[in-house]
Amino acid sequence: MNILAACPNRIKPKLLREMKTEALLVFIRTTLEEYFYQLDNQAIQYNIGSDEDVQYISSTLRDLLHKLQECVVSSTYLRSLIANMHKNSTLRIIAKKEEPLMVYYDSIIKALEVNMHNGQPWMPELMVIALLSEWIIEEEKSVFLYPFLGNINYLELLTIYEKTKLNLEEEKREIIMNMYKISSNLILKLKLCTYKMNSRRKKKKRQ
Repeated sequence: MNILAACPNRIKPKLLREMKTEALLVFIRTTLEEYFYQLDNQAIQYNIGSDEDVQYISSTLRDLLHKLQECVVSSTYLRSLIANMHKNSTLRIIAKKEEPLMVYYDSIIKALEVNMHNGQPWMPELMVIALLSEWIIEEEKSVFLYPFLGNINYLELLTIYEKTKLNLEEEKREIIMNMYKISSNLILKLKLCTYKMNSRRKKKKRQ
């Protein structure tokens, strides 16, 4: 079973703080994959900004998705590990190494479940932009491992929504504001999430 088939050039962080960024990117990759799948199958439509704005947002996020698919694992990989790690020792070893990533990713998913209910209208593309903007610009997290994140003009993207918001009906304005609020809550939960290494296991190895 090649559980890494969907990520040919994975970047594997070594530090816990970098694994938090990886967890956020796993969530963003998953969100964008679902978003563009629905968009390409006409299950949803763009409804923000001019044609030029739509093209700019779409091309920026599609390019981001392609880069993430190259170097960041999908949530399917994590779910597969959890479901199959009991089957053999190799998968158990892999799952143990991925444990911090799983913990951090789970904190994002749990925060999303608390802050959004099923069927609630949302703008996944705006949530992605807001999440990265807050994590990279406001929280000043390093993009050393993922330099392509530093090439995105987050402020320009957010400005499109801010300008468009002025001419929208109240319901859509509220959706935009909710995306900002929910994104901030997800970032907060990720920041506060902690993972403790098993020190007893380390001591046994040294002995």
